Amino acid sequence: MKNSNGTGTFVCLLLTCSGCSVAMALSGNPQPNFDAFDVGSIRKQVEIQLGKPVTSEMLPDGNTKDTYQFEMGNSPNGHRAAMNFYIDLATFGIWELPGTIIEAMMGDDQKTSVIYDKNDRVVSIEGYRPPEPTGTLKESIEAHEEKKERSSRKE
Repeated sequence: MKNSNGTGTFVCLLLTCSGCSVAMALSGNPQPNFDAFDVGSIRKQVEIQLGKPVTSEMLPDGNTKDTYQFEMGNSPNGHRAAMNFYIDLATFGIWELPGTIIEAMMGDDQKTSVIYDKNDRVVSIEGYRPPEPTGTLKESIEAHEEKKERSSRKE
């Protein structure tokens, strides 16, 4: 009987100790979708993706330059959380220290400036833009787009 109480206590202790890296993997900020806006888009489309500007400056030509700050590389991720949880179980909670440090280092802050005309339409976008996909990712995206086109033609 003593072993079952000890095992139960150990499992409870393990479950209460584990969780920081798991919770951190489940939190975070979704990355903005830069494909959702471009030159000619309205301000609202930009702010849906980038949030409210951190600075706004009126330019001499009457345009407005808004600067947005956002985090890239730290979107909530259930798969990463599950991986942290299972590694916690496998290492009896030892993974929490390196796992939490790794999760704390996820993501980096970026800035993008958008210039709007007097009608709140995007004139130009400066600063961070995500790189174009290359290699296998690019091939996968192209194959997905082709499949979507074939499906839409059949309908």
